[in-house]
Amino acid sequence: MLKNLIIIGIIMTTTSIKSAEVNIKRWNPEGLDQPVGYSQVVTIEGQGKLILLGGKAGLRPDGFIPETLEAQSKLTWENIELALNAAGATRKDVIEIQIYIVDLDKVNPEQVYQDVRDFFPTGHKPVSMVIGVSALAIPELKMEINVRAIVNN
Repeated sequence: MLKNLIIIGIIMTTTSIKSAEVNIKRWNPEGLDQPVGYSQVVTIEGQGKLILLGGKAGLRPDGFIPETLEAQSKLTWENIELALNAAGATRKDVIEIQIYIVDLDKVNPEQVYQDVRDFFPTGHKPVSMVIGVSALAIPELKMEINVRAIVNN
């Protein structure tokens, strides 16, 4: 019974999303740190299509994985761009990223951070977090990124 209620709720939410515009506001409120590469707050008003990209990584379709964190970061952002475009979104539509880096305390993540700054256009910085993990599902991966975007229907 509970499972059916959850599915009904999702269907109702999905159905109601199709009729209005979305206003996305990204900013760093006064009194908080004013970061360069991301926004402290993103609000979404209205309705639209929510796009979730889970576990994007530096993995080619043929299974090739670059050896370095830097090379994986570049390929990860290329894969994110492809996935966003396939879903009808662009970099400007991204509202949140979660970056998982293996052994964060033992690597220099500066290139990953620079790739984040380079990926997003001026004024379109998502909220973000970086999480250090001991491993990912594919042992050769050094990082993965979850992405959330929203577009007007």
